[in-house]
Amino acid sequence: MGNTDEHENSAEFQASDARARRPVMLVLLGILLLAEAAVVLAVGVWQIGQLPTIASDSLPTGIALLVLVLAAGLWVLAIAVGVFRMRPWTRGAALTWQVLQIIVAICCFQNIFASPDDGWPLLIAGLLGIGLVLSPSVVAATRREL
Repeated sequence: MGNTDEHENSAEFQASDARARRPVMLVLLGILLLAEAAVVLAVGVWQIGQLPTIASDSLPTGIALLVLVLAAGLWVLAIAVGVFRMRPWTRGAALTWQVLQIIVAICCFQNIFASPDDGWPLLIAGLLGIGLVLSPSVVAATRREL
């Protein structure tokens, strides 16, 4: 009986030890997502400061955009926390965010949202994020064990 307890404790220790060691790529992905969340939330804070200057007929649109930006920033922050906790759902969420970022970058290149210069950081971060999300070490660390 004592041997079984030692075996179970050893298995639990090995599992927790393996989970405690985060791959470098996973840490880089988490840092990238934290930086992206900080930028999106900073844009939201900047938009709060811009609300008094908005014309009264476009104020509801400005408020709606502000709510969407803040929600997106909080969502990316939640993804980053999930990445550091090695949650399986974060791969799909992070990949979706990176693809959306690349779409916005393409729109910047076409002068739809902003100037092409604004698109380059978005494109680079999006491609880097996709590479990190799809890296074998991140997939292995966030794989759901059945």
